[in-house]
Amino acid sequence: MGVQAQDVQVSGVVTDGDSGAPLLGVNVIVEGSNLGTATDLNGEYSLNNLSPDDILSFTFVGYETQEVLVAENSTIDVALVASADQLEEMVVVGYGRKKKRNLTGSVVSVGSEEIEQTNLQDPISVLQGRAAGVEVVSNSGAPGGGMSIRVRGNSSLNSGNSPLYVVDGVPIESSSMSSLNGTENFGLNPLADINPNDIESIEILKDAASTAIYGSRAANGVVMITTKRGKEGKAQIDLNLQAGVSEITRRLSVLNASQYRQVIKDSYRNMENPVELNWAIRDSLNPRNNGDVDWQDELLRIAPQYKVDISIRGGAENVKYAWSSSFLNQDGIILNNNYKRVTSRLNVDFDISDKVRVGQSFAYTNSANNRINAGGSGNLSVIRELLIRPPSYSMYLPDGSLNGYQSGRRNPVGIAKYATNLNKSNRVIGSQYMEIDILDGLTFRSNLNLDFLAMKEDEFMPSILDYREGYNSGGVRAINNLTWGNENFLTYNKVVNDDHNFGGLLGFSFQNWKYERTGLDGMFFPSDNIRTLNAAGTISNQEANISTEHSMLSYFGRVSYDYKGRYLIEANLRADGSSRFGKDQRFGYFPSASIGWRFSEEAFLENFKILNDAKLRFSVGSTGNESIGNYTSQGVFAVGTNYLDFSGAAPTVMPNSGLTWETTTQYNAGLDIAMWANRVILNADAYLKKTEDLLYAVPIPRTTGFNSITQNIGSIENRGVEFMVTSRNLVDDFKWTTNFNISTNRNKVTSLPENVLTNGFIQNGQYHILQEGLPIGTFYGWQFDGVYASDQDNVNGVTNGALGSEYQGGDPIWNDLNGDNIIDQDDRQIIGNAEADFFGGISNEFSYENFSLNVFFQYSYGNDIYSEINHQRNAVVRYNNLSTDALDRWREQGDITDFPRPVRDDPLQSDSRVQSRWVEDGSYIKLKNVHLRYSVPEAFVNRFGIGSLDAYLTATNLITWTEYTGFDPDVNSYSGLRMGVDEGSYPQSRTIIFGLNFGF
Repeated sequence: MGVQAQDVQVSGVVTDGDSGAPLLGVNVIVEGSNLGTATDLNGEYSLNNLSPDDILSFTFVGYETQEVLVAENSTIDVALVASADQLEEMVVVGYGRKKKRNLTGSVVSVGSEEIEQTNLQDPISVLQGRAAGVEVVSNSGAPGGGMSIRVRGNSSLNSGNSPLYVVDGVPIESSSMSSLNGTENFGLNPLADINPNDIESIEILKDAASTAIYGSRAANGVVMITTKRGKEGKAQIDLNLQAGVSEITRRLSVLNASQYRQVIKDSYRNMENPVELNWAIRDSLNPRNNGDVDWQDELLRIAPQYKVDISIRGGAENVKYAWSSSFLNQDGIILNNNYKRVTSRLNVDFDISDKVRVGQSFAYTNSANNRINAGGSGNLSVIRELLIRPPSYSMYLPDGSLNGYQSGRRNPVGIAKYATNLNKSNRVIGSQYMEIDILDGLTFRSNLNLDFLAMKEDEFMPSILDYREGYNSGGVRAINNLTWGNENFLTYNKVVNDDHNFGGLLGFSFQNWKYERTGLDGMFFPSDNIRTLNAAGTISNQEANISTEHSMLSYFGRVSYDYKGRYLIEANLRADGSSRFGKDQRFGYFPSASIGWRFSEEAFLENFKILNDAKLRFSVGSTGNESIGNYTSQGVFAVGTNYLDFSGAAPTVMPNSGLTWETTTQYNAGLDIAMWANRVILNADAYLKKTEDLLYAVPIPRTTGFNSITQNIGSIENRGVEFMVTSRNLVDDFKWTTNFNISTNRNKVTSLPENVLTNGFIQNGQYHILQEGLPIGTFYGWQFDGVYASDQDNVNGVTNGALGSEYQGGDPIWNDLNGDNIIDQDDRQIIGNAEADFFGGISNEFSYENFSLNVFFQYSYGNDIYSEINHQRNAVVRYNNLSTDALDRWREQGDITDFPRPVRDDPLQSDSRVQSRWVEDGSYIKLKNVHLRYSVPEAFVNRFGIGSLDAYLTATNLITWTEYTGFDPDVNSYSGLRMGVDEGSYPQSRTIIFGLNFGF
């Protein structure tokens, strides 16, 4: 009997449960043994020497595991059911969810696993390099610092290019509310108020089919952030502890005191009429000038950080909950910079009955950011001063006091230690909903949501840092910003005869924004230690006190249909009425339509076994942009224009009742393919975006009493392609998965009216121009072609201006664009472009038993950077320190070099010109993130009452490969259209974090 029990032979065929196609490579294993096999090309398998009590396990990537008892069967055929893999995952879309496989729009998703592996402290940084078509650039490397995000390029000139952010259905404020930003051109990152550990997924809606349901706020894409919610079952308690350190990724070269003095001596000697050397150069024994200080050593530090996260999630049949709290204490790599954040979140869902559900999401954040005035071009910028303050200026004087201001240069250590730039904020983001099942498939939902921010800012500059004795200054701002809204909508879903799927959405919403700011500035405080505003001798800037408000009423709808998941169609329409526009153009209408064809289910592909899913997508639609001043269409009056002893008000903005929305029309074609049992998934998109009726402040004659009037002018075009590939390379005990994405975008200004142009373009700040046929981010200035080796090399007698002197040996060679042998404004030309040729990222994840390793690279190629900070540290400008490049400067006739002779006060404007010398290749590849994790065996940790324990090590910004010579190529000192400028932003840091994650 025992022998017979082991003589059973079993064979069979394993097929796909949906299509019936045979599956190659399915593992058929006898549970509890080493006996097993795999199916062949026809899905067939065979096993011998089995017992009737044996259980066969059928496993295959992309399918649910199936177990079958052998019993007396000699033939066992199995139809595997596709698992809830990436194609079956639900993604968040406007006012609902959809399976990935049924999307007809372009949506990219980043899940909680990817977010947790980064250990970054804000959700926008997480997206950098991980989402095709989404370009994220750092405005600042400071904790809580600003970020610039662009979805498929810039679509506006004056009306904002940031996407709409929606957290758990709540449209939130994403613009910086900070108003005391020193010399920096951007504020704080409001998304830093969201703890990434609370996030379940981030979806970016990119094409019009996905975004049109949000209408006038969706021209720049929509970022949907969904937080974790409770599930039915035992409470799951997680405790996450982490600690780490950060340091600067690169230091920049500077001259020491001896080298610096020699350069300054040369600059005096090279003057046409040399004058006596400044006393600070001659008198090296003076205690103010006897230093040899490396200011980078004094300012930059290894900065610690630690974070504690705790969460409890669970629920019963009728109630589900998720609660979490977090504390972050993060020091910046610059002295005295610190960011503290406390967050708490509660998500609750109640089933009142079989037909009624209610719930809420409530999040509170308290943060304190002890900021450093790092960026910008003034001498209050720490980054600028630590590079160009002369090393010969001592740190302290013999009496122990700080050697503060000297010859135009402030002490950067003093700015960091003694100046105040403190931002404190409290923020609440919350929503409540009620959902009622009216009929079978028909549901009504009402949402009430709010986003409230209360912020207080204090700023103080002590007299020790100023050249005026007893001069100190301070300011204070108190800011309240409230956004609240109500949404009401019906959803309908119906399946007819198992083949026809109908969907519908119909609703309306109201949203209101109110911003209030109170503040004053003061000067001449009696002491640097008394910093409250009531101590100021002079009070000023009453115009800092403002209150603004606007609102929007919207109607929206969506209809969808699909036949067997094979043919899909969807249409959206939203009507937005905004108080920002005049009565003649109050409402804008934003439609979209999309179709999908799952051609993998057609008969002509039924024998193409390697193809699991293939779908074509097409969409077209319009979205809008209303990001202008709240009262631009009505006109604005400024108070404080007093006459004698009487208060007065004067108009400052000319009204325009015909002002209307910018409109972006977008066309998208997409292809989604899954092959080899979903082991390879490809998503590709090509798009064309055209924005018309650009909102722009058009200059008008001053005789009107105004400087400009906002009008609808011009158009912009963006076109590009995006690719994302996910491949499961190895799927056995050792697993290896790759995610790769690459995107390219080509931006172009397609039309501008003649009345806004000067010499055929718009000067967009100091470094950029806007011109038809050119992209936003075009650098404009003089072309630097080297240095004259000798006086005789200027064979054409080129002069500096029509009446200026001829260029000599050691002077820059400027490209004479028009060939008139005169270097003037007419020789300015295109010298660079901040737009990248392509960008993206690639990650590889490896796992074996209890170990996992994720390695992520981010890259950008073809973008230029205007390095204003390198200009500053390579221009004498009287007493600036220089980089070590100055050691190769021109010194005498015949010298071959690219570094001009230094000349005090720059009489030829060699340093002050916007020039190609400071335009550098900003391409880079970063080893952005490495995450190593070990899961301690449960059998071991269970002994101590712990359900699970993971230990992990995360490294961020480990290595950067680049030709850029600044601190980091991931930089943008401006948050608007003036892209790719590095004025000395807070540097990026390399961070190493160790953590423990306990589960109970």
